[in-house]
Amino acid sequence: MRIPYIYMALSLLLAFASCGNPTVPSQSSSLGELPSIYPDYTNVTIPCNIAPLTFVVNNEADEYVTRLSCGDHSVVMGGKEVSPDIDDWHALLATAKGADVKVEVFARKSDKWSAYSPFVFTVSPDSIDPYISYRLIPPSYVCYEELTISQRNISNYDEKTIYNNMLAATENKGSCINCHAYKNYRTDNMQFHVRQNNGGTVFVHNGVPVKLNMATDSTLSAGVYPSFNPVYDVVAYSVNKTGQIFHTRNRNKVEVQDEKSDIIIYNPVTNTVTNVADSPDDLEVFPWWSPDGRTLYYGSAHFTVQDTANTVVKEEIIRYRDIKYDILRRSWNPETFEFGPVDTVFAATKIGKSATFPRVSPDNRYLLFALGEYGCFHVWHHDADLHLLDLATGESWPLDEANSEYAESYHSWSSNSRWILFSSRRDDSNYTRLYIAHVDADGKASKAFVLPQRKADFYSMFDRSYNVPEFMLEPVDLAPHEFADIVKGEAKKVTYSSTGR
Repeated sequence: MRIPYIYMALSLLLAFASCGNPTVPSQSSSLGELPSIYPDYTNVTIPCNIAPLTFVVNNEADEYVTRLSCGDHSVVMGGKEVSPDIDDWHALLATAKGADVKVEVFARKSDKWSAYSPFVFTVSPDSIDPYISYRLIPPSYVCYEELTISQRNISNYDEKTIYNNMLAATENKGSCINCHAYKNYRTDNMQFHVRQNNGGTVFVHNGVPVKLNMATDSTLSAGVYPSFNPVYDVVAYSVNKTGQIFHTRNRNKVEVQDEKSDIIIYNPVTNTVTNVADSPDDLEVFPWWSPDGRTLYYGSAHFTVQDTANTVVKEEIIRYRDIKYDILRRSWNPETFEFGPVDTVFAATKIGKSATFPRVSPDNRYLLFALGEYGCFHVWHHDADLHLLDLATGESWPLDEANSEYAESYHSWSSNSRWILFSSRRDDSNYTRLYIAHVDADGKASKAFVLPQRKADFYSMFDRSYNVPEFMLEPVDLAPHEFADIVKGEAKKVTYSSTGR
């Protein structure tokens, strides 16, 4: 039976009126349970300058009303999707700074209103850096070229492309971009790599961009995983010969392994590189500088061939579970460019684990790292969790409030050392999404929440994974086509120096 247009129009008008001018019911019965919402933003700690936390109520009802309130300040919305106006939201957060926003969800079935148990958004007075950047990549190994490095203003929903990998690609000559990084959360010193066609490192030094060829006869490869020294004009890189293993029955679908890996230092003033850690039986990876620029942290695994009939690669494939990393550090003298002896910061191998991706908080209080059963590429490892180590006491613990049963990896600190941003596969075990958690002065993490989007169902529709999230204090100003011109140009060759000068 066809419904007359007049009734359809009337229904739409009534629905619009219900959502456009909602009121909290004067009487309702308590359900004694939290509403089922997506994303799960119940009882999370949020920055005082974050974008609105839009969510959808999944409980079935004929009508919904949601009230957000702090003291006498309230915002009331109707409809299944709760999407606060951005100006109303930020005014509410300003009122609630250092306190709670109470969230009350009411639902009507027939003529009866019910109230779900309220929950809160705890509004931290600690602000969060206004920008983040990340790679967006399809979760497929045949479509990896269709990726971007993007940046997002997280006080609203504005997202822009820093560089699109397809801008310099051709039908027969593809490439890949990765490893974007910044110095002190600023964009006048930054970099990202281009692999394969038009290969090189796009390096911005004091605002001047150039493409570098960082490969030399004295180093293992061109630079891979970078870390800008926050004080001195040098960048640490791991250099890697890497391969992949694809599992057929292991739920950890992929292994990314280093056949060999070392640590080098690049000096952009002299355009030279030098080896720092290059033991033939050690795999060194993921360097990270201390805030004073005088200590270099990195992961290291000791691996030797046991069966002389095997090559290193074959034995690493056979014994992939035996490759386990400790976190080491070495002091550095910027006047002489000399490194001190190796000091083990976290001996993961002694507990049968593998620790990677060390990141020191900007206040030099904590070391954040990923801990898993084995390997260094924990983005596919379900067992990988975030751990924190107190650099003053040496005590370490898992961030249980932020972790999940799925992979947590690729983490970064906000510039004020109060927030962490990391990738997690907790939604569906396939796509990585970005999660944020507060870490207080005592190293206690809050419940993590997913990066808010304008629409509540965004992640259920978005077919890209987020990769390598980084905080930023400002956006990248160079346009994608300007980067493309640099990528298509000739690369400046670096030279090797045994002294680092």
